[in-house]
Amino acid sequence: MEAEKEDKKKSPGEKKKVTDESEKQIVESINVIIFIEYIHGIFRFSLVNEKLRTPDWKMKAFTVFIIAAFIVLFTTYFLLPTDITHYDSENYVQAADKVRIIILFIQYAVCTFTASFLVNTNNIRIITTLANLDNMLQVGKSKNFYSKSRWETYKYMVLVIISQLATSILDFVAIGDVAWAIAATPLNFIQKLEIITFCKYVDFLRRRLLMINSYLKTFVDEQDQETATVFTIRSRNVDTTEKFNFIGRASDNNTKIRDAAKMYDVIGQISTMVNEVFNFQILTILMSTFAFIIIIMWTSLYYYRSAISDLSLLMNVIVSSFFWICYVAIMSIACERLLLVRNETKILVNKVIMNYDLPKTMRVQAKAFMELVEAWTLRIYIYDMFSVDITLMLKFISVATTYLIVVIQIFNFF
Repeated sequence: MEAEKEDKKKSPGEKKKVTDESEKQIVESINVIIFIEYIHGIFRFSLVNEKLRTPDWKMKAFTVFIIAAFIVLFTTYFLLPTDITHYDSENYVQAADKVRIIILFIQYAVCTFTASFLVNTNNIRIITTLANLDNMLQVGKSKNFYSKSRWETYKYMVLVIISQLATSILDFVAIGDVAWAIAATPLNFIQKLEIITFCKYVDFLRRRLLMINSYLKTFVDEQDQETATVFTIRSRNVDTTEKFNFIGRASDNNTKIRDAAKMYDVIGQISTMVNEVFNFQILTILMSTFAFIIIIMWTSLYYYRSAISDLSLLMNVIVSSFFWICYVAIMSIACERLLLVRNETKILVNKVIMNYDLPKTMRVQAKAFMELVEAWTLRIYIYDMFSVDITLMLKFISVATTYLIVVIQIFNFF
């Protein structure tokens, strides 16, 4: 209650200053990702005097220049007589590797254009809404909230760099033309980075929902302790000295559960914006990964029926595709973790509803909160076709297995 009084005492200018500081901290938590995206011509937003703005014409021109440069580069490699691989007599394997790179380039060009030209407003709204949410959550009272977020970003980046080093080394070994391998490396890297960016946005939601859960859990635990001490003589030992009691004491005038419900509603709105920003990008990633799996099937069957002793190019395709499948799994797990936290929210709100010792007004607020939890499922859908969660991987494996059977049957006719 004291925190609520302090918040009411703040002037609009002070609240705006706190929100601006939150925006700055959020952007700094993904600074590494933003910097690398800028290098590759991806501009979700620009920072002008520490304010978020849409990219100006210079940034968009740089995006077009980068895409055009890649078009010229790959057109030159495909049309001019170059030794892009040491498998001169095996045109089939060369064509399969070319198709893989072409798919990566199309995916890169579409995602870069979409991020820099079409979804700038939503990207800015996500950051500003997160900053307002942090102000509502009073994140400043939580120790190392933003520093932990930065460390999680660094962990993601280490994962991307390690996987990219592995695929790049295989590219250099399997492909005779080093310049070709160097040109193909950024395409792999930036697409993996975009998946990590999506996971980071989902992680933004999860960590803030965890804070709401911690507030609810503190309140529920204190109510349980108060009930237990009715039958004991010894004094109550409170173990939550480091926990911030956001909801406070139970009373008819306490509206903090309603405030927590508003915060959950904001998280639901942000999840919709994240869905809109990454909708097409996730679809292209899934399509390209599935195409890689088909390429693996055909190439493996070709090697099986051919007398080829050098398997370096086959191993390159398999390892590269394996990492893409792993990134799809990481993306699915990130969304699944958010859903698990939402389920925990549902359980905690239900405990408040079922506590008949609470004032009726607080239980009514909890019931309204439960309706919001049911309304905002926090699922990331890909054009309403299927959701990104752990079941996506199972469906992916199932469809890939079916296509493997089809490919084997087709291959028997050749």
